[in-house]
Amino acid sequence: MWGRNQQHDVALLQEMADMEPENEVPLLLGQLEEARSHQEEESKGDEVGVESLDYEPIHSLVYAQTKKGSNQRHFYGYTGLTFAKWIITITIGLLVGVVAYLVESSQELFITMKKDWTQETIDEGIKLPLVFLGYAGFGIVLVFMSSCLVLLWAPAAAGGGVTLVMAYLNGIDIPSFFEFRTLVTKIVGTICTISSGLPIGQEGPMVHIGAAIASSLTWMHGRFPTHRRDGSQRYSSPFLQTISKFTQKAWPFDFHNDKDRREFISAGTAAGLAAAFGAPIGGVLFSLEEASSFWSRKVMWRSLLCTTMATMILAWLNDRDFSLSLPGGLAYHGIQVEVDLDSVPLIMVTAGSLGVLGALLNTVHGWLSQYRAPSKKGLLRVVEACSITFIAVGTMFILSHLFGRCLPIQKGQQGEEYWFRYTCPKTDPNTGIAYYNDLATLYFGVPHETIKQLFAMGSELDTYFSIRSLILHSMSFFVLFNLAYGVATPGGIFMPSIMVGASFGAFLGRVFQVYFPGENIQPGLHALVGATAMLGGVFRSSLSLVVIMMEGTGGLQYLLPAIIAIYVGNWVAQHIHHEGAYEADLERLGEVRFLQSEPPRHLISVTAAEMMAPNVITLTEIVSVGDVIKILKNTQHNGFPIIRHADANDEGQLVGLILRHQLLLLLEQRAMIEVDSDMLYLPLPERFIARNPRVTKEHIYLEHAMRVYHHCHNPHKRYLSSRPEAVDELELDAILQEHPVTNGVHEANSKENGSANKEIQEGSDSAKSGQQVSIHKRELALDLRHYMNRAPVTVRAECSAQRVYIIFRTLGLRHLCVTDSNNSVIGMITRKDIAQSSHHQKEHSEGKITLERQESDGSSYFGDRASKDILFSLP
Repeated sequence: MWGRNQQHDVALLQEMADMEPENEVPLLLGQLEEARSHQEEESKGDEVGVESLDYEPIHSLVYAQTKKGSNQRHFYGYTGLTFAKWIITITIGLLVGVVAYLVESSQELFITMKKDWTQETIDEGIKLPLVFLGYAGFGIVLVFMSSCLVLLWAPAAAGGGVTLVMAYLNGIDIPSFFEFRTLVTKIVGTICTISSGLPIGQEGPMVHIGAAIASSLTWMHGRFPTHRRDGSQRYSSPFLQTISKFTQKAWPFDFHNDKDRREFISAGTAAGLAAAFGAPIGGVLFSLEEASSFWSRKVMWRSLLCTTMATMILAWLNDRDFSLSLPGGLAYHGIQVEVDLDSVPLIMVTAGSLGVLGALLNTVHGWLSQYRAPSKKGLLRVVEACSITFIAVGTMFILSHLFGRCLPIQKGQQGEEYWFRYTCPKTDPNTGIAYYNDLATLYFGVPHETIKQLFAMGSELDTYFSIRSLILHSMSFFVLFNLAYGVATPGGIFMPSIMVGASFGAFLGRVFQVYFPGENIQPGLHALVGATAMLGGVFRSSLSLVVIMMEGTGGLQYLLPAIIAIYVGNWVAQHIHHEGAYEADLERLGEVRFLQSEPPRHLISVTAAEMMAPNVITLTEIVSVGDVIKILKNTQHNGFPIIRHADANDEGQLVGLILRHQLLLLLEQRAMIEVDSDMLYLPLPERFIARNPRVTKEHIYLEHAMRVYHHCHNPHKRYLSSRPEAVDELELDAILQEHPVTNGVHEANSKENGSANKEIQEGSDSAKSGQQVSIHKRELALDLRHYMNRAPVTVRAECSAQRVYIIFRTLGLRHLCVTDSNNSVIGMITRKDIAQSSHHQKEHSEGKITLERQESDGSSYFGDRASKDILFSLP
């Protein structure tokens, strides 16, 4: 028996059983024989279990009563919680800045070291093929380390991570995505990958790193609760029992819920991009425009503080000066390029050309994705990454040797240490003229320095880089970029997109100089326009990219060209490839059901009744333990409506919603009461249900444990709680043997509900007449009235699907109950239902198929590739 304070309620229940035995009706649970069977879960194969996040607060009776006395003001805010959140936000920004400095400085160190070694070995007379093998070997070792870390230790660290950060902030939990080992692998793997010679960058990984740092700082590290309420231990190991005693309350503040954590992760996302580009305001706008699906004024202020701290600490580590004009890895302060309004038509040509190239990148990436090595063949994935590294380094050496042009370093040409001589003659001792190979400089230089030099190209015809070198570099880099985009290593696509856009834009600028000699054409301006248009064509962002480029260059005179580049590039790319890089991968991947900011137009003609899943499994406020176990073992549903019967013929009115993990915790803690089995199927009188049950310390204990359930049970892999093994691990067999299960299951909430209820009722009556049901049979039950969400969001069956979409996404729901005019539950809408209805109704409007409910696993796009290597290779 759980809790002495339950005795009064049990006595009342027993009294009702004695008073109204003739009103016995079966329990309204749903038809379990039609529930879907469990398949092999993701941890046993290549699939990845994806669950929705519980952003909606659980407005339970316990929660409401405990909050009534919590409004006393303390040091700052209420109980210091607001102050703690600001401190954590500042800490996130500082840590992101330190990590960004580590990544940036390590990249420069490795690239400069390799370039110096290459030049020294060439000067020593070693043949170029041997130099190439040494350079490629070093890069392959770095990629090998990175890919092995990803495949063997932290698969979630592959790719850029921006796509899955967007998915998380949209309400989707990705397994192991924010684990600490994923964060470590992301940092180490990014340093190795960007230093190896692969044409990918660190900007996307920095977004993931910022979000992971924010997640780690707000994750409750501890085990809670330690003991079951029956006195047994959760852990058989004495060591775990001892450790858990000291880690029950690892954090004094209560923001270990999905809703509060998403605010910190939004700030960390903004800080990661801000540190990469040196753009604090641009980082905030990127988080608002691209990453975060839920935004508010307090999130904006925290994000701005976080990005400011990240860029300022990065500036101090770089130059020992707290200044926002000396920020991150892709900052281009100091370029002096004039903007002439007469060149606007040519700027539009450049922007349109790079918009085409950006759309082509997304198209080619989609086509190549189905031919990537599958995750089940880990060795093949490693070989793929190493082979592409070898091809990339070989391309750099061969093209630089065959087509590179030796140019003299002129007076005033900034950064003489940047220019790479390669196979060009040494400095002339008589004239003092030094030479550099322009194509080799483009390939072997530090990427952000190369981009800066491209932006700084002036109006002279023979400076910096030749036309031939620019076109060869841009096209070869584009091809290598497509090959590297999707390998099993950490790496993003911001820097390669900027590199291709800047190089091709500079090429067009040089061509315009030749064909329009009388015009003041500056290739550097076209490089800036090309980079911006390329980003717009790839990502389809607008405002955030403009601000990022303005903050990166530090000049408002480039505002008009940047705006023209964004809009023209977006417009052109939209007509070639409809979606941006992130949205395209999320749309094609069936496991991640991303909800866009606006509802699809083709949902206008659909109603909630057509979108919902029927045959909902419902529970009553006091439910048999045996029935709960049967439901949890035979379904994967995570939300169950709670109904109340008014009389024996009533289908039951909706009074609440209980989540799967709440039921699991009640079973784990043995929070059970013992009642007569016949009484469980009686309609409870209004005089009893209308009275709120008393809230005790035990209720508060369990309610808090429910809110931190996923921090302590299968952390970072909450999909494991939906498996039948989660019920088996509770060791309930001994209890069930002492209290046999009563079969009180029947179909509810469907068109056939009446006949099903009638059959079960008749069976119950015949059993009673045959004296086969013992009125005094005892059975364990769960009292859900204290913990259920008493205010679940509902819609009527006639509600428009577009309105359902808006309600669901705006409120961050996981479950949306559909009711009829009597407030009886007739269906349930989840993220899966909305995504499937949107997809299939769209195809129906295009004349392809009719509106049907079916699974979408993305197999038509990705072929036989598993979900794991698709999920964890996204940009």
